Formats: sequence, structure tokens, C-alpha cells
Amino acid sequence: MRVVRFFTTPDGGSAFDELEIPWSDPTQDPWGNAMRVGASFASPAVRLFEIAAGAFQDWHNAPRRQLCFMLEGVWEIGTTDGEKRRWGPGEAFLPDDVEGRGHTSEVIEGPVRMVFVPLPDDLDLEAWRVG
Repeated sequence: MRVVRFFTTPDGGSAFDELEIPWSDPTQDPWGNAMRVGASFASPAVRLFEIAAGAFQDWHNAPRRQLCFMLEGVWEIGTTDGEKRRWGPGEAFLPDDVEGRGHTSEVIEGPVRMVFVPLPDDLDLEAWRVG
């Protein structure tokens, strides 16, 4: 599963890249359906989040490295290199800019509701790197 990450650049800014969450080899469930699963990890505090239509958050950091799963609305993130990307229901992204200037956030269609899944500090994201 591909997920867009935004991270702190060496100059203290922010930028986007892509990661691939690894899947297991396909197996069959008891009914003969092919399925794959990702590796499990312990998350310290899964949370639900809601923010109203029209909300804008100026430059700020992610509180911690976490996977965000969009449930409702459209959320736009801007990075210091001038790029902006949007996510809607069923999409995921990974904030990883816990230092530096951070990113902006804006609700394009709202309210936005999402699930935050904090990642353990020792989770090696290099294993998820695309290319």
C-alpha cells in the first residue's frame, strides 16, 4: 500500500515523498479468498480527529510520526517547497515532519474526520521506501 509521507528536510523545511507499506505473500482464508496482511506494530494511542469546514492551520509540526486515515472530508497539506497535496475518504498519509518549520493544513471540504495511528519510535521507515 503506497502512502505519501511529508518530512523535515535537512534545511528545516518540509517536502513530500512516497513509502510502500509492505504486504505479506498472498495466503488463502478458510473460504479460498486470496489475502495479504501488513506487518503488525504496537501503536501507543490511536485517536479520532475532527476539524470543521474552512479550518486553516498555519505552519506547524506533526505532534509525532503517525499514519492518518481519512474518513470524511478533503484535507490539503502544504510543504515549504510550495507543493500542496489533498486527501479524501479512504486515503492515507504519513506526517513525519516533527521538527523544522512543518506544514500547513486546510479543510477543503468538511468537516474532516480521520483516524491517527501513532507509529512506534523504533519503526524503520527505510524498509517502506519506494524505489
